[in-house]
Amino acid sequence: MKRPNVQRHIPSFFTLINLFLGFLAILNVQSGNFTHACYYILIAGVFDSLDGKIARKVGITSSFGTEIDSLADMVSFCLAPSVLVYTLYTKGLPGISGELIAATPLILGAIRLAKFNTLHEESPKSYFIGLPTPVNALAIVSLVLWTESMKLTTPEYTQPRLLIPIIIYISFLMVSKIKYPKFPLLNIKSGTDNNMRLFGLVLFMVCFIISFFYGLQFWILMGFASFYILYGIIKRLTDPDYGDIPQL
Repeated sequence: MKRPNVQRHIPSFFTLINLFLGFLAILNVQSGNFTHACYYILIAGVFDSLDGKIARKVGITSSFGTEIDSLADMVSFCLAPSVLVYTLYTKGLPGISGELIAATPLILGAIRLAKFNTLHEESPKSYFIGLPTPVNALAIVSLVLWTESMKLTTPEYTQPRLLIPIIIYISFLMVSKIKYPKFPLLNIKSGTDNNMRLFGLVLFMVCFIISFFYGLQFWILMGFASFYILYGIIKRLTDPDYGDIPQL
């Protein structure tokens, strides 16, 4: 009797955890637990990063894995942030303007994922075309965590009229042609560039863990998201071949 190959299902199992965490995030938004929802989205991002790396590590990639990963990303990094934005910032806007604005991460994220799935590259590149959906979700989550922590002390900086344009613009970056570096491979034998990105990722994780003891984790998240987003924009401004910046 042939023994089942459990190893080949591990990446999809991580993807399903990502999907479930996105579902939990939406439930917590509906319950008013916005901080919990943000952290569910963040943890979903960790599992999203691991499933692809595990699939490549064990040499198991498939169209099924690609499709289910996109569906999970759609829920955790597109739908959940849109529900979060709507509940916190746009629910009271007139007509359906609030719904349309809040749906920006969802709609543009869906377009970005569809475009990503249609690109069949013979040789994988070291960058993404357009801002990845998990990073867009991270940016929105960091804004929400910041506003939730600062609204009692500096409410003038947490007004929706200031935050909504930022959320819309970074969402449009998902469908831009700006190149953003991929997250590093988890080894030190993939070249200097990968090692530098790996060092930066480890540094971020260490700072993020330490920041919990001082209640500053949202600053670390916002700093990381801002650096990653601005990196692509600045590279585009200094290098015309680095992609197109969306004009709003």
